[in-house]
This record gives sequence, C-alpha cells and structure tokens, in this order.
Amino acid sequence: MMPAPPVHTTKNVKLMAVVHRLQQIMINENLTPDELVVCADVVRNNYRKYNDISTPKSNVIQPAPRRP
Repeated sequence: MMPAPPVHTTKNVKLMAVVHRLQQIMINENLTPDELVVCADVVRNNYRKYNDISTPKSNVIQPAPRRP
C-alpha cells in the first residue's frame, strides 16, 4: 500500500513558490540571508505605512450636517 501524496493548501503552495523565487534572487544577486531579511523589513515597514495612510480613520470628527 502506497502512502497518500501530501496535500498542500493553496496558500502553502504560493508560499513555497515565493521561497523558491527568493532563493533564486539570493543566488543571482549574491545576497546573504541577512541582507534579504533587511530587504524584507523595508518591505514590511513600507506596507505598514501604506496601509496606515490608505485606511480611513473612524475617529475623525465629521462636521454636523447643515440645516436648510
């Protein structure tokens, strides 16, 4: 009896593909793992800044509607 093949979720398959691409970038660009982590930190920080800017604030005071 043969064991069942591993089942991967779509998210896991995508992450495995990203890992493979990052490994290829490290080889092609001669990057160390530490340099790659620094790049990832920059991407994460920029994402947070963009997300913070693009998210509307719910605590902004809205002016009262004018009465006719």
